Amino acid sequence: MPYTQLTDQYSLFYFQFLQKKSTDEYFWTIQLDTSTRNAWCGNAFERVCLDHVSEIKAKLGISGVLTETHSWISKPDAIKKTKGAQIDLVLARKDRIINLCEMKYSFGKYTFTKKDADSLLNKIAAIKNASETKCSIHPVLVTPYGLTEGVNTGLIQAVIKAEDLFVKMV
Repeated sequence: MPYTQLTDQYSLFYFQFLQKKSTDEYFWTIQLDTSTRNAWCGNAFERVCLDHVSEIKAKLGISGVLTETHSWISKPDAIKKTKGAQIDLVLARKDRIINLCEMKYSFGKYTFTKKDADSLLNKIAAIKNASETKCSIHPVLVTPYGLTEGVNTGLIQAVIKAEDLFVKMV
């Protein structure tokens, strides 16, 4: 059976929050800082980003470069002693560069932590190991409000903000 995925933003919102028809007048107030709402915000942001790959490419200055676009996942391997990894968006470019795009939702500028840096390094190692690529890998962070500069931000080669996803393409 083929795999299908619902991608309509309103339908996804409806099934997550409206289908149950809560009669609690404070339903939305109660939802403000729940793990369910926060997870939904992150997933919704990721879906919006995936709907705007051409704008991501434009912001990176690679609109004219032939690019294979996909997500990527690897499972942990106890024999090879590798951790699993999941990459939100891979832009494998004909010019032998791979843009590894991480999408991180936040309510303000994103703070890239040591944990984020370790995770990113694991993802880079995993994709290099699995694909045996000789391409350069350029990590990209896509986040609504940009990045707070810090000790761990040196790994990120480009930052794309939500406003960049809604630029009128000419």
